[in-house]
Formats: sequence, structure tokens, C-alpha cells
Amino acid sequence: MDIKKTWKQSLPKIADKVSSISFDCWIKTLVAEDFSEGVFTLLAESRTAKEYALNDRHRPHIETALKDTAPIIEEIVIIDHVDKEEKNPQTVTKPVVRERLLVNPNMTFDRFIVGKSNEIVAAASENVAKNPGTRINPLFIYGGVGLGKTHLLNAIANDVLHNRPEMKIILATSEKFTNDYVLTIKSKDSPQEAFREKYRTADVLLIDDIQFIADKPSTQEEFFHTFNDLILNGRQVVITSDRHPDDMPKLQERMRSRFKSSLIQDIGSPDVEMRTVILQKEAKSENRHIDEEVVERLAEIAVEREMNIRDMKGVLNKVYFYAKLRGREAPILDDCADIIKESAGEEKKVQTTADHIIEKVCKYFNVSKAEIIGKKRDRRIAEPRMYAVYLISEFLNIPLVSIGQMMGNRDHTTIMHSRNKIASQLTTDNRTKMIIKDLTKLIKSE
Repeated sequence: MDIKKTWKQSLPKIADKVSSISFDCWIKTLVAEDFSEGVFTLLAESRTAKEYALNDRHRPHIETALKDTAPIIEEIVIIDHVDKEEKNPQTVTKPVVRERLLVNPNMTFDRFIVGKSNEIVAAASENVAKNPGTRINPLFIYGGVGLGKTHLLNAIANDVLHNRPEMKIILATSEKFTNDYVLTIKSKDSPQEAFREKYRTADVLLIDDIQFIADKPSTQEEFFHTFNDLILNGRQVVITSDRHPDDMPKLQERMRSRFKSSLIQDIGSPDVEMRTVILQKEAKSENRHIDEEVVERLAEIAVEREMNIRDMKGVLNKVYFYAKLRGREAPILDDCADIIKESAGEEKKVQTTADHIIEKVCKYFNVSKAEIIGKKRDRRIAEPRMYAVYLISEFLNIPLVSIGQMMGNRDHTTIMHSRNKIASQLTTDNRTKMIIKDLTKLIKSE
């Protein structure tokens, strides 16, 4: 960044907001001194000039003008010559790394409930936190909404902050990464060097929901080089996604290859025992009493309805609400029955067609209808074809022979094999469960 040019372009914006005397005496005399890691430093000619620049009449306008001119700036520091010699600057906003990082202090490893479905990914995350950039690098975590991916990212950040405070950590969503990049390329005063200095000098880069960059080619390009640069320099990278890299059709092949070079771990859906522990811990954290049989029944309902952890906590609040309406301090099994009735009402059969189902499958896997009903047998086409067959048989009361005719006049035994294969995988494979869940939502959405 050309700091002198940035400051020069900011001055007219400040001049419109303060008196001409203040501007000439205290603002115009400030000199652009440095820009590093998002911090823009201004040098005042005296202690008095610095104090005037930092007061409430001037400080907000300086900050607003600079950030408006160069959005990559995160913080403004104003120093005088004494500060410069002592290297002890006063800041417009307190330079607290933890505040800028926006880590949730409640999301720690101690508060992450471990069970059979997530014990490996939890262990891998703790290993990363204890040994950043060494043993497990990169780490790619994927799984459905509300299963704990964001919790693990925050837990890693909290652990590194506590044990390795000298390390530079960046915790951001892929949306934040994209927005930072877009602001950089749109602003003449925020060159890519500043963006790259921010992300490529991180000791630990934690990116949440990476799937959202799949349809953004230029962002993928920048992330690809950021990813490579960090890994080559022994910096730790952890990425989360709601799906496996193979299930992001618009992801560039070289990006997919980089992700697949990671240790890839999925967070499966918790079983009844684990859900029981989660609900008990949640009730305890709110100082609420709940009988064991009620917790177990809620856990069973959560498994039956394939609820994520967030939904479970919502259901727990509902049963307490029902109990309170009936004059009880704690819920009983009858309150759980209301949850079942409510859920049953949401599971009404959706009216749809085979064409609609095929259309949604094609959109999800980024293939055409002609390919699905055609003769090709490569995995890119055969897999979505099997999902289409399974979903048509689940949603519609249609004979296998008829489904075969819809799918390019295929034999009913071929259709049966496709349906049964997906049905079998559903019992053991988390990836298949996630795809069916995603496709079911898409089919029901219209």
C-alpha cells in the first residue's frame, strides 16, 4: 500500500468534518508512518498534536476517512516521536488481538462433547492446536449444519491463543475472505499486497464454510495461492465445509486436489447416547432440572428426526416452555409427546414429480438430464443417476419398470440395484446421508 497516497486521499474527507483551524493545526500535520498487518500508523509532530488528533472530536473522522479510502485497514494508530523511539504507540482502537480475532471464548475443547461420531476429528483438532503447522497440516473438516465444525475452529483458536500467544491467528468465514478480496481488487488504494500480507503471514489460518467459494473462480484462485504459500512455509491451515471436496461440482480441480491432500475428517451425526449427554450438559449449563427418562426420549426423537445439535437445543427449550405453560418446573414425558406431534406435522408427504426430482439431482451434481438418462457409466454420471432412482422410488409410488423407462429405458434389475445400493449406503456412510438430506431439502423447497 502507498501509505502517503492513502493518507493524502483521506485528508479531504476529514476536512469536511472538522473545523478549518483543527484541520490545519492537528490533522494536516500528521504524517503517514507505516502500514502492517492491517494497522495504519500516523506520526504526530508533538505530544499535544497527538492528543488533539486522538480526542473524540477528531479521532472518529480520521478512522472513518482512512477505512473508507482503504477498506483493508483494520486499525489506526497515532504516535509522536517519543512513542516512536520507545516503540510504545497509543491507538485509536485498542490493539487487542483477541478482540480483532472474534473468537468465541465459550467454544473450547473442554466444552466439545466427544462421542463415537466425532472422536477422531476432535483428536485431530486438538493435535493441530498443540502442534500447529507440523503433524496434521492441512486439516479439512466436513459435516452437516450444527454438528460442531465452527466449535472446533474456535477451540483451536482459543487453545493456540492461550498456549502460543505470539502466533498470528486468522479465524474467518469464506464469506469474510471473499469480501476482503473483493474490497481489495475494487479499491485502487488497497493493493493486493496488503490483502496478501494479512492472510499469508498468518501462523494459523482457520476458514469456516469453504464451500461458499466453489462458485467464485477469482476467489478460488486467490485462496489456492494463499493455501499453497502457507503450507509451503509450514503454517497451519484448517478448513471446514458442509460437504466433501468431491461433492463440490464447481470447485476447480486443482483446488479439489489440494483439499484432498489434507487429512479429511467428517463429523457424523451423534447417536442416542451422545445426544443424551449433550442434552444433559445443556440443561445443566442453564441450571435446569430434567429427569433422565425425559432426556433419553428427547435424544431418541432427535435421532428419529435427524436433528442437528442446534435443533436439539431448540427442542429442549420447547419442552421446558410446554412444561411451564402447564405449571411445572421440569418437563415430563407428555411434553415430549407434543414434540413428536409437532414434528409429524412437518413431515407431511410432498407432492412432486419424477422430472422435478431429476432436475434437482442434476442441479446438485452439476450434470444434465441428457447425461443422467444417457448411456455413460463413468462415476460422474452414474452416481447422480443412482441418487435420482432412489429418490424417485422414495417420493413416488412408481413401479421399478416405469422408473427404468424414465431413466433411458433401463432394465428394472438395474434400477433395483441402484435403489438398493443407495439404501444400503445410507445405513453406514455419512456422505450418502448428507447428500440424501441435501437433495430432499431441494426437492421439498419447490
